[in-house]
Amino acid sequence: MMFFRVSLMAAAAAATVALTGCSTAPAPKQSEVPLSSGFANAPQGDAATLAQAPVGRFWQGFNDTGLDALVARALQANTDLRVAAANLREARALSRFADAQLFPTVDLNAGAARVRARDDQGNPQTNNAFSVGFDVRWEADLFGRLSDERRAAAADLLAGEAGLRSAQVSVAAEVARNYFELRGLQEQLRVARQSLETQQGALKLVAGRQEAGRGTGFDTERARSLVQSTAATIPALEMSLARTRYRLAVLTGQPPTALDVELSDVKPLPGLRTIALDRIGTPEDLLRRRPDVRAAEAQVAAAAARVGVARAAMFPRITLGGTIGQNASRIGDLNDGPAYAYNLGAQLVWNLLDFGRIRAQIAAADARNEAAFASYERTVLAALEETEGALVTYNRSQQQAQALFDAAVSAERAANIARERFKVGISDFLAVLDAERELLTARNQLAQSQTAAATSLVGVYKALAGGVEADAPVQAQATMR
Repeated sequence: MMFFRVSLMAAAAAATVALTGCSTAPAPKQSEVPLSSGFANAPQGDAATLAQAPVGRFWQGFNDTGLDALVARALQANTDLRVAAANLREARALSRFADAQLFPTVDLNAGAARVRARDDQGNPQTNNAFSVGFDVRWEADLFGRLSDERRAAAADLLAGEAGLRSAQVSVAAEVARNYFELRGLQEQLRVARQSLETQQGALKLVAGRQEAGRGTGFDTERARSLVQSTAATIPALEMSLARTRYRLAVLTGQPPTALDVELSDVKPLPGLRTIALDRIGTPEDLLRRRPDVRAAEAQVAAAAARVGVARAAMFPRITLGGTIGQNASRIGDLNDGPAYAYNLGAQLVWNLLDFGRIRAQIAAADARNEAAFASYERTVLAALEETEGALVTYNRSQQQAQALFDAAVSAERAANIARERFKVGISDFLAVLDAERELLTARNQLAQSQTAAATSLVGVYKALAGGVEADAPVQAQATMR
C-alpha cells in the first residue's frame, strides 16, 4: 500500500514538471556600440608579430626571471585575488543552491511524547506516542521563478569567474609596471651618482686651477652649485625607489620591506625592440577575450533573469507535498501495518491583493537590468578606449625613446669635447657646465623614456587581456551586433 501512495505522488509531480520552466525574463537586448574592423593604432609590419611569448603570459616575453618570480608570487598571494577567489567560491555555492531549489525537499522526522489526558468519561489516562516518517515538498515551477533564479545564479557564477581573471590581469600588469619603474629608477639613480662623481672631479680640477692662479672663484662656485644640484636629486630618487619596492612587496602579499634585499641588485630594463604584439585581432576579438567585458555581460544576464523572478510573483505558486510515516503508542508497534499513515496534497498561494508591491518590484528589477546593460556598454567603450590609448602610447613612447637615445649620445660627445677644450684652454668652464647639465638631463630623460616604453608595453598587454587564456564568450542577454 505504501508503494502505491509514493507512486501516486511521483506521478502527480511528473505531470506538473511538463508545465514548468516557463520563464518570464525579458528577451535579450542588443548592444548599440559600433565596432570597427581593426584598431587605428595597431602596429604594422614586423611590429605585429611576437616570437618570445604569447599575450596570455606576457611577462615571460621580457626574459627576466625576477619579474617572472614576482608575478607568480602575486598570483598566489595577492590580497585582491584572494578576495576575488572567495567571491567566486560564494557564487559557486549559491549556484549549487539555486540548482537544488528545483528538486523536492525530503525531511526525516521522528518524535516521542508522553501524553496525559482525560477520556470520554473524564477519567485521566497517560499514553505514549511515537512517530517516524518523511515530509516531502516540491514547488511546481509553473512560471519559471525557480528557473530564472537558477539562470541568475549561473550568470553570477560566470561573472565571478571573469572577475577573478580580470583581477589576475590587473595584478600581473601592476607588478610588471612597478617592476619596470623600479629598474628605471635604479638607472636614474646610477646616472645621477655617476654624474655626481664626474662633476665632483671637475670641481676639484677647477678649485685646483683657482689655487694655482689659473682659475676664478666664479668657475669654482658654478661647479660647486652643479654638484649640489645633482646631489639633491639622489634622495628623491632613493625615496621613489623605496616606495616602489614597498608597492611590489604588498602586491605579492608581503610586508612592505620584505623585498628590500631581493630587489637591491641593479638590473637594466629589458630590451623592447624584439618584443612586439602577437595577434592583436579585431575589436570584436578583443571584447570576447577581455574578462571585464565578459563579467559585465554576465551581470546583464543575471539582471535580466531577476526581472523574470520579479515578474513570476504576479502568478500563483503551487507546492506539492505530503507525509508518509508511522504512528504508534509503543516503539515496537511502528512496523505494524495499522501504524502507517500518509497525506498527500497541494497548496496554492497567490498574492491577489499585493500587485502594487509586485509591480514596484518589477519596475525596480527592470531599472537594474537597464543599468546593468548601460554598465556593459560602458565597459565595452572603456575597453576599446584603453586599447587604442595603450597602442598609441606604446608607438609614440618607442619613437621618443629612440630620439632621446640619440640625444644622449650627442650630449655625451658634446660633454667630452667641452672638457677637452677647457683642459687645453680653448674655452672657459661655462661651456663645460652647460654640457654637463645637458648630459645629465639627456641621460635622465632617456632613462625615463625607456621606463615609459616598458610600462606602455605592459599597458598594451593589459588592454589585450594578457595574463589569462581566452575562453568561450559568455552567453548573456547582451550580445554584440
